[in-house]
Amino acid sequence: MATESLTRCYRFARVDFEPDLRLLVWPDKSETALTLHESRLLEALCYFAGEVISHKSLSDKTFLPQDSMSHIQKIDLASIFNSLRRKLTVNGVMAIPIEVLPHFGFRVPLPKETCRHIHRFKQPETLPSPQPAITTIKTRRPHSSATEHIVKHSLMHKLSVLLLAAAGIAIVIVSNL
Repeated sequence: MATESLTRCYRFARVDFEPDLRLLVWPDKSETALTLHESRLLEALCYFAGEVISHKSLSDKTFLPQDSMSHIQKIDLASIFNSLRRKLTVNGVMAIPIEVLPHFGFRVPLPKETCRHIHRFKQPETLPSPQPAITTIKTRRPHSSATEHIVKHSLMHKLSVLLLAAAGIAIVIVSNL
């Protein structure tokens, strides 16, 4: 059974970037996972592909206000850039070249295609053998939900059901007159 997901995709010559799944998908169908911030950074660059995006704008789009440690954005942005570059570099060539324009910002080339497609998740070839479980059998009542408990034991619930039933019968009787 294959698992599938409809996802956005920025398709470049050497790699596909799927920001919804935080994945780089290579032509041989191998995948490289990105961290949340690496994915946000690359997504902002791809969204503004072909345009120069300033360090401040890129930082604002990579770090959301609710992110912890957002006060050290400059340090984090540099480290995120470095780890992203390592993941994008194959055989000494960056699959998505990130151009640095000093005093202006950053830019990536336009993708070949921006699309939505169905991502098929890889399934393990074989299922792991189940570990023998040590089971302790305790004779207890099965766990019931809060709703079941109210339905079975609440006097107020029983009264409200009775009143609703009586109201329903009264409506049927009055409508037949």
